[in-house]
Amino acid sequence: MPYTHITNDERDALQVMRSKGIKISIIAGVLGRHVSSIYREVERNSDSFNIYLAEKAHRKSKKRRTLNRPKPVTGNKSLLKCVERLIRKEYSPDEIVGRLQLEGRHPTWHISHETIYKYIYEQVKVGNDLRSYLRQGHRTRRKRRLAKDRRGIIADRVFIDQRPTIVDQRTRTGDWEGDTVEGAGKKGYVATWTERRCKYLVVYTLDRKASDKLVAGAKKAFRSIPEEYRKTFTVDNGKEFSRHKELSKSLKGKVYFANPYHPWERGLNENTNGLLRQYLPKKKSFEDLTQKELAKIVSKLNNRPRKSLGYRTPREAFFNLPLALQT
Repeated sequence: MPYTHITNDERDALQVMRSKGIKISIIAGVLGRHVSSIYREVERNSDSFNIYLAEKAHRKSKKRRTLNRPKPVTGNKSLLKCVERLIRKEYSPDEIVGRLQLEGRHPTWHISHETIYKYIYEQVKVGNDLRSYLRQGHRTRRKRRLAKDRRGIIADRVFIDQRPTIVDQRTRTGDWEGDTVEGAGKKGYVATWTERRCKYLVVYTLDRKASDKLVAGAKKAFRSIPEEYRKTFTVDNGKEFSRHKELSKSLKGKVYFANPYHPWERGLNENTNGLLRQYLPKKKSFEDLTQKELAKIVSKLNNRPRKSLGYRTPREAFFNLPLALQT
């Protein structure tokens, strides 16, 4: 039988039996442990007065195990070189760990996301600042007010309640969530579309937040997406989606509207917009942003491994591509 560490419950029982003067050999039999294990536990984890207290014993044992724990192979230059290269590709530490495990080309490479974070901040001390490649934390959101919708009513909307239930299951490819993101000072916009199952992203620039521009841009942007992968499109209630019938006809998919002030009904798209903000911060104007520049950003996100996809990339999942080795 493989050895297992003494548990907290066993330590509680050990303390009680020791206080009653019960012999070690009997305690070992009651706990189903070898006598030497109990002797060692008492000797190592009793206090300076040779009194065994379960809580203190647990703390001492935990501290000892932490100090004696094998340290990650931070001296592995090949591993660290690979990690740094992926950091510079703007992979998160968690994505790096998951991707290395998925590819499995180096079975001796073992590193955790916490170790990668420590490495990043240690490198600052030697003049190698990698922090700029880390994405920012969650942005602070303004509290949504349950006020009257002042954006006007879009005619003939079909709400999310009437959307096929299969969309919620995320078992098929072709269900999208859409939104727009504005630049600082309302100078320039981008339209974002995220596929719900694979998280594949389609984005294009808008010089105006207008419905005709959005429809025209969508028609062009989705040309490379097979028609069978354009089933439903769930959008918010912005006036730029007022021509939803034209949008539906152009994309050959049904358009549904989330309920007003219910951003969680398009949670994936909201989260993806947050990822875009790493490259397009709120203080940045989109007035001079070109489609070519935007395409580079989108390519990074579509080729970044995602934990929810088993560390495959959205592009690999969406087009069912074989695993592309990154290291």
